[in-house]
Amino acid sequence: MRFPPAPGADPAAPATAGPSETTSTLQAAVERILASQAFERTHRLSLLLRYLTDHSTSGDTAGLKEPIIGQRVFGRPADYIASDDNIVRSNVRQLRMKLEEYYASEGEKDPWRITVPKGSYLLKLEPAVQAAPPVRLVRPWRLPDLITVPAVLFAVVALVWWVRSLGPQPKDCLLSLLRPGPGQRLLVVGSDANVQLYVRLAKRRVTLQEYIDGRYRQAGNLPPGIDQAMFSSLLASRSVTETIFLNILPEFARALPTTSLSVLAADSITPRDFDHDNAVLISGPFGNPWVQMFDRDLNFQIEANEEVTSAWVHNRKPIAGEQEFYRNYTDASKTIVCYARLAYLPGPRPGSHIILTGGPHHASTQAAGQFLTREDSLESIRRQLHIHRSEPVPWFEAVVESRTLSLDPISMRIVAIRRVESANAAESLR
Repeated sequence: MRFPPAPGADPAAPATAGPSETTSTLQAAVERILASQAFERTHRLSLLLRYLTDHSTSGDTAGLKEPIIGQRVFGRPADYIASDDNIVRSNVRQLRMKLEEYYASEGEKDPWRITVPKGSYLLKLEPAVQAAPPVRLVRPWRLPDLITVPAVLFAVVALVWWVRSLGPQPKDCLLSLLRPGPGQRLLVVGSDANVQLYVRLAKRRVTLQEYIDGRYRQAGNLPPGIDQAMFSSLLASRSVTETIFLNILPEFARALPTTSLSVLAADSITPRDFDHDNAVLISGPFGNPWVQMFDRDLNFQIEANEEVTSAWVHNRKPIAGEQEFYRNYTDASKTIVCYARLAYLPGPRPGSHIILTGGPHHASTQAAGQFLTREDSLESIRRQLHIHRSEPVPWFEAVVESRTLSLDPISMRIVAIRRVESANAAESLR
């Protein structure tokens, strides 16, 4: 797809990417990227990359201004104000991360590297440089609770590939239910801290439809006392995620070392990404709105009070020995007891599978994510459902209780479980 020049652009202007040979090299490099698995199902980012390529090589610098990109790539109206809507900045950040992912995997041996320098939308083409030798950590280290998304995804990619380099260590764990088939990927989708920030400020949840179309950021939906410009500035400056991603992802790579893990930010995907690939959605419906696509009819619901300041797991139909509400608490020994929901469900299309793993709080979400890779996790599900190892594991949902110290679970167990009928699961996707 080619994009026309922006208003005011000089059609005869020289190519800013350099001579025609450099332009051809850039275009060829972009075509390799767009044909890769990493970009196969990222329609929005692929469209953005092609647009930036067209205007970087044509000399149409007017087309590389944020408001023009917002209108031409993301369908924003002509009176759209870029400072009030960070759709372009957000997607360019995701594009930078996706390029990092590509060059850490399929594009590792590409002779050229394409980047989008910060503060600019003009693509930069540079020769690849040989990676420095790996450095072994010799002392413990600790990350801050919140770090930027690019730093997280760079670290995640590095950790996943480092773990894989140790050799295959397959586990017969719960996560192995999502072992991709031929041509499939395992998508790992974390929470969106911008949404979490909005929920804290607005004191209400963001629906999936509001998230997809960006409506929750528009005027009229903002928290009282916070103007549009201020809120957009907050969103732009708080592009963060939790370090639980760094704690969970290496274990995922150990559990499925021969598969293609694709780590995606929640705002970089579309519903079509779930049609073919398997996926793990980390967090609850308040931090990751994509969870709402699958959990509507489940018995175990993650709920909150009206102002979303307190959350819990609601057991809609408790049976003997179960609680109706599972709320985190601290026991007499100062150990945090927390609860999370796990669900193994069919995807929108035959052959795709989904696991939801998350709870009302960070501690419960991290514990649920780590439960997926425990050696005994799959066997414990079989015992609870009374099925033999030779039988396929049915769709199910469960509540996991964990006892944690400093976010690290010291024990985990299933306290409630239900089978999910495939007809009900399919109905929830309509």
